[in-house]
Amino acid sequence: MQVLRRIAQACVGRVDLLYRRRHRLQPVGPMLYVARARYPGPALRFADGTQLAPGDTYGTLHFDNARIAALGEGSRLRTGVRFGRLLRQSFRSLAERTREDPALRDVPVFQGITWIREHGGRLGITSEPLPRGARRSLLAVHFRLLRWVFAPSVRTGTSAPPEPRMFWLTRGDLLENFGRDDR
Repeated sequence: MQVLRRIAQACVGRVDLLYRRRHRLQPVGPMLYVARARYPGPALRFADGTQLAPGDTYGTLHFDNARIAALGEGSRLRTGVRFGRLLRQSFRSLAERTREDPALRDVPVFQGITWIREHGGRLGITSEPLPRGARRSLLAVHFRLLRWVFAPSVRTGTSAPPEPRMFWLTRGDLLENFGRDDR
């Protein structure tokens, strides 16, 4: 089983690399990649007053699956603590980049996809289940594959099926919650 998992890790790693190149994702911190895109959905208004209209530029966030896989040694609690620490570092780096990088300076909102239910509501990160449909079904299969390939233990890899969720973080909340080095 380990040989099959290693082969799957190599294949998923190659697909991730091709995806990052195709979408021109840039690394930001130890856990994330970021890109700019045009928002295709309906107009949104966030709790801090930020608005996003169809056609507006927004930031897309993507997790570094290989880096997450490297956290898999040890207990689930220890892995979770390491993941949280590295994710905070990534959000701090993103906050710094939104101040300094002209390509990100005008991005009002960042959005990503996850299977983690609670991504930090008290830090301004909101999440909601993806609407039912083909995209949600495909992402659920993708997430199951990722968990099987990168799971730190068989128990984690075979636990309840992941629920694809969309998460949002406004630039204002990003800067307020991650923009200072004293946190």
